[in-house]
Amino acid sequence: MAKPLVTKKKADAISNGAFLVGLGILLYTHDWWPGILLVLWIAVLLRQYLTGRVYDTIISTIILLGLFLVSFIKINWSVIIPILFVIGGTYLIFREYFYADEIIEEQILDERSDRANEHKED
Repeated sequence: MAKPLVTKKKADAISNGAFLVGLGILLYTHDWWPGILLVLWIAVLLRQYLTGRVYDTIISTIILLGLFLVSFIKINWSVIIPILFVIGGTYLIFREYFYADEIIEEQILDERSDRANEHKED
């Protein structure tokens, strides 16, 4: 995982602000579909990128921009939806498989530092 660019609180504020600006533009233009996909994409992209979640940013971009483009191309949804579910499920499995060790190592280090702090307090 990349280092976060800003705190989670700032990333949430920036993302929520961008979402509200996007909703305002949609209200003005009355172009809800597929405009809402772009607004969601921008909000999700900002939050994930600013918190250092590069891989999630890439996956979200592929999915949301893909849905946006599909709405213009008029592809049969009975083909696209199963493909998106397979891609999403595969991503979740691989993410858990490849990054589970890093999460476990972080938890072990956190527990060790907590124990060390407890011993210092005694």
